[in-house]
Parts: sequence; structure tokens; C-alpha cells
Amino acid sequence: MTTTNPSVEALLESVGLSPTFLDDLLHDSDWSFVIKTHALFEAVLGSLIVRRLGAEAAADAIANLDFNNTRSGKVAFARALGLIDKEHVAFLRGLSELRNQLVHKVHNVTFTFANHIAGLTASDLKKFKTEFGYAICSLENGEKEYSATLSRSPKTIVLLAAYRCLLNLQFQITDRAKEILIELLRTRTESH
Repeated sequence: MTTTNPSVEALLESVGLSPTFLDDLLHDSDWSFVIKTHALFEAVLGSLIVRRLGAEAAADAIANLDFNNTRSGKVAFARALGLIDKEHVAFLRGLSELRNQLVHKVHNVTFTFANHIAGLTASDLKKFKTEFGYAICSLENGEKEYSATLSRSPKTIVLLAAYRCLLNLQFQITDRAKEILIELLRTRTESH
């Protein structure tokens, strides 16, 4: 898969990352993918909050905010500032919770999405879908695509949610444009 969206590339570069950062994540272990994706959103949210507030002097303080605190974290600030909507909040909170489960015990470095999905209860699967499935489920035949992708490549579901959130953060685009971009990215991911 190749990142061809200049806006995503510009956003990645604005926080000091290679424009191929997301593509490179596909080659990482699932554990590394989660940790790095979370780190990406930590940096991006902090940077965009500083920009939105026009408060460069507060950059260090904002960078050190908790990510997922529901009242005073970066996700809460981003939502309050209109940078993200409720679907992106669910994605970011889900990503943060998953990252926290993985990072605090060294034996979790062997984490795989396949094993993770296999161990989820029905209610946990529903939560996973709410947190990560919105990018695929919003497409035509999305429910079918979600189910197929969940069994074939659950990492792709999280990657597509990350892309959609990044696109939203970079610039406000219509829901239809988001669907077209996600479909394009899904197709390219599957051919990878």
C-alpha cells in the first residue's frame, strides 16, 4: 500500500515523521503497530491543539497532557475544539486503551490482532467494531466488508480507522469524500 494522499503525508511530516510512516507500520509486528500508531496520534493531537489555540508557548504543556483523560486529556481537548467527532473519539479512546493493555507488560510484545480478536467476547467484539470499524462500516456493503476484513486482517481495520481520523484531523472533508478515500485505501491495503 502506498500513501498517496498529500494531506496525510503533510500531517505526518508536520510532526517529524516520514510520509511513508503509516505504510511502514504494515510491516511491523501488531504490538509495534499499536504502540507507534498511538504515538503518532499523541503527537498529531498535541500539534493540532497548539495550532488551533494559537498557543505555541504552551506546546510543551500540551505535549505532556494525558492522552485519554476524559476531562482534561488531548482527546477531550480535540473534541472540545471541534477537531474530531464522536467516531474519532471512540477510535482514539479504543486505541489508547489497547495501547495501555500492551505497553505495561513485556510479555505482550507477542500480541497479534488475530489472537486478540479470537479472545474477545461478543460484547468486546461489538466494542472493537464501534472503536475501529467505523471507517469500513460507513462504506457501501460496509458490514460485509467489515466481517470479511475482521477475519482476514484485523490490523487493516485499525489502519483504515487511523487513516480516516488523520484525514479528518488534517482537513474537514465531506462524509462521501471520506468514504471514497477509505475505499481506495482499503483496496490498496488488500493488494499489499
